[in-house]
Amino acid sequence: MSQPVAVPEQGSADQPLKPASQTRRVIVLLVPCGVAMVMGLDAALVLLGLPAPLSGERFSSAHGIIMTIGFLEALVSLESAVSLRRLWAYCAPAALAVGALLVLTPLPLQAGQLLMLVGCALLIVNYSVLWTRKHEPMVAVQVGGALAALGAVLLWTGGVSIPDLFAWLVTFLVLTIAAERVVISRFSPSVLTPAGARRYQRGIVVISALIVFACPLTTIWSGRVLPVFGLALIALTVVAAWGDGARSDLRVRARATVAGSDAASDADTASGSAITRSQRFTGVMVFISYLWLIVTGLLLVHPTLSGLHYDALLHAVFLGFVMTMVVAHVPTYLPFLLEIRFRFNPGFWGVAVLLNVGLVVRIVADLAGSETGRTLGGLANIAALLSLVAVAVWAAVVKGPEDPQAPAGDTRAISDTSPTKDSRA
Repeated sequence: MSQPVAVPEQGSADQPLKPASQTRRVIVLLVPCGVAMVMGLDAALVLLGLPAPLSGERFSSAHGIIMTIGFLEALVSLESAVSLRRLWAYCAPAALAVGALLVLTPLPLQAGQLLMLVGCALLIVNYSVLWTRKHEPMVAVQVGGALAALGAVLLWTGGVSIPDLFAWLVTFLVLTIAAERVVISRFSPSVLTPAGARRYQRGIVVISALIVFACPLTTIWSGRVLPVFGLALIALTVVAAWGDGARSDLRVRARATVAGSDAASDADTASGSAITRSQRFTGVMVFISYLWLIVTGLLLVHPTLSGLHYDALLHAVFLGFVMTMVVAHVPTYLPFLLEIRFRFNPGFWGVAVLLNVGLVVRIVADLAGSETGRTLGGLANIAALLSLVAVAVWAAVVKGPEDPQAPAGDTRAISDTSPTKDSRA
C-alpha cells in the first residue's frame, strides 16, 4: 500500500497538477525529447559516413550523450515527473532535453553541459521525493542509475572521452530498466512463490549495487574491470528474466496455442483482444531485450573501446537492449504519459523486426570487419526508430470499432515504477 502524505494547501507551489494541465506539459516536453532523438539519428548518419541534413564535429562526438541523456534520460525523468504530479518535477526533463539541444548549437559547449548536469541532479531529487513517499527498494536502484548518469555528464564536462563513459551510461540505463521491470511484474500473474519473489528482488538490489560499485573503476582500470562489469550484466539479466512477469503472459499464450487455435482465440478475447495483443508484444520484446544484454556481457569479456568491435558493443546494449525495451513499452508508456486511449496495431511488430534484424546485420558486419554491412544495418536501425514515431502516432490517432475501452496495457504498473499516482490516497 502507498504511504499517506500531507495534502498541500490550496495555492501551494506543491499542489498537485490538474490532469489537463499535466497532459499539456507532457506534450510540450515530449517535443524537445523527440527533437533530441532526431538530432541523435542525424549524428548517426554522420558517423556512418552518409549525407546528413546537419553535420559538424559536435554531432559526431556527442552522439552517445545526446541519445542517452538528452533523449532517454529525459523520458525517464518525464515519467518520474508525471508520477509526482508536481510542477517543479518537470524541471528535470526540461533541463535534460534543452541542454542536449544546446550542445548541438554554436553556443559554448559548457552551456549545454551545465544544463544537463542540472537535469541529472534534479532527477535524483525527483527520485528522493518518491523514496520518501514509499520506501521502495527499486527506487533506490533507480537512484544508483541516476547517480551514474550524473557522474557520466560530470566526467564528460571535465574532458573525459565518451568511450570511457560507456559503463556509466550503461549503468544508468540498465538499472533504470531493471527496476521498472521488477515493479511492472508485480501487476502480472506471479511466476514465483512469495519466497522466490523476495529472492528475486533481493538479487536485483545486490547485483545492481555491484554494478554501481564497478562503474567508476572501469574508468581507471577498464581492461581489468570491464569483463567483471560484463559478467555482472549477465547475472542481472538472468535474475531479471527469471522473475519477470512477462514470462507468465508468454507461458499462458503458449499453452493456449498448444491447445489449439480456438483456445488461443479464447485467450485473446478473455480480457479484450487489443490489450492481449499488446501484452504479448511486450512480453516477446522484453525477452529479446534480455538476450541483447547477454550479448553485451559476452562482448565485454574481451573489451575494446574503439573500432568496429566497440561499435558492436555500443549498439548491442543501446539499440538491442535499451531501444528494444523502449519499443516494447510504447503501447503502455505513452497512454500513461498522455492519458489517452491507444490502439495497438501490427506496425509495432514491423518496427521491432526492422530494428532487430538491422542490428543483427550491423553487429555481424562489425565483427567481420565489413563497413558495407555496418552501413546497411545502421540505416535499418535509423529507419526503425523513425518508423516508431509514425506507428505511435497512428496508434494514438486511428480509432475503430474494435478499440478497447481502456488504454492498451496496465498503466497502473507504469505509474508505480517511480511510484505512484495514488500515493496521496
